[in-house]
Parts: sequence; C-alpha cells; structure tokens
Amino acid sequence: MYSVIFKQEQAHDDSIWCCAWKKSPNAIHQIVTGGVDDMVKSWKWDEEKLDLRHVFEGHALGVVSVDINEDGSVAASSSLDSHIRLWDLHSGQQLKSIDAGPVDAWTVTFSPDSKYLATGSHAGKINLYGVDSGKLESFLETKKFTLSIAFSPDGKYLASGAIDGIIKVFDIAAGKLVHTLEGHAMPIRSLTFSKDSSMLITASDDCHIKIYNV
Repeated sequence: MYSVIFKQEQAHDDSIWCCAWKKSPNAIHQIVTGGVDDMVKSWKWDEEKLDLRHVFEGHALGVVSVDINEDGSVAASSSLDSHIRLWDLHSGQQLKSIDAGPVDAWTVTFSPDSKYLATGSHAGKINLYGVDSGKLESFLETKKFTLSIAFSPDGKYLASGAIDGIIKVFDIAAGKLVHTLEGHAMPIRSLTFSKDSSMLITASDDCHIKIYNV
C-alpha cells in the first residue's frame, strides 16, 4: 500500500507539465519542474521535505520538458517559445539560451556524459546541441513529430518515439538509423533503455507497453 510522503501545494501558478529528479555525487537530491506559467523551478528533497531553491524566469511560453545533467549541476528546459535554456542549479543563474527555431524543441534530454543536449521536434527531427558551445552540432531525421527521446546509458544509441507510433533507433557516432520499430498504432509518449542498454521499453496511447531488443 502506497502512502503520500509529502505534498507541495501551489508549486506553480498553473499546470505543471514536466519534472526531473537527479541524485548528485554529493548525495543531494535535485528536482526540477516546469509549467504552463513559463517558470522553471528547482527544489531540494531532504528529510522528506521539498525546499524551493530557485525560480528561473526567462521563457515566454509554457515549459514542456526539463532534464538534469549527470552531476546535478545544470538543468535544461524547453518551451513552446522555441527556446532551450540552461540553468546553473547552484547559483540560480541562466547559463545559456538557445534559439531552436519554431516548434523545434519539444522534448529535451542530456547525453549520459552531459556533453550534448538532444531535443525532439515537431518538424520530425532530433537536434543535438553542444552543452558548452550552445551550438547545433548535428541532427537526425525522424520524419514525424517526435514526442519522446532517450539516450542509451552507454551513450551509443538515441531512440525516438513519434506521433505515428514509429520508434527509431540511431547510432549516434555514425549518425545513422539502425532500427525502425513499428509496434505501436498510436503516439509514443515515453521510452527508455534498460540499464545495460540492451533493451528499449516504449509506452503508447494505444494502451500497450512493448520491450524490444536493440
């Protein structure tokens, strides 16, 4: 039987669309949330209590996706305003603002080594940005509106789930498509790799969960 450990009322002024949780090397639990109120907020989870640390302002429209890098020092957010922003979770300052172009930053995730930031787009591609440079390094064609993306833990593959139910798996180093998986009939809202990078699990509007060998 589950129980609610803690509840934060009015955490945002409008609907909360995304959240991310990361335990940093110094054992600090960082949580980042993003909402329709255009805000990104960082929280510290400690002793079964959620403490607000920073409120990040900068987006002009709702925040649709957030992620935290591997060491818990930087958060990334993507918004309907077509910008990706990087935030310093220690100082509370904005590090970078990247203009991704119209509807080109729907979902955002850090690579396992935190050197790259991937975004899925409405235009049917995955953009890869250098975290240090803030520049577009490369892109991968998915053809359809990309709702979900995930790096494999070993950093070799990048998978995408699209609005048409198609999953694509790319070899990042080669920049090539290695698998096209057609197991779903409706949009794929989420996907993730197993810890050993050998399997991919997908979740879809068709009410099915599927696990693939990759």
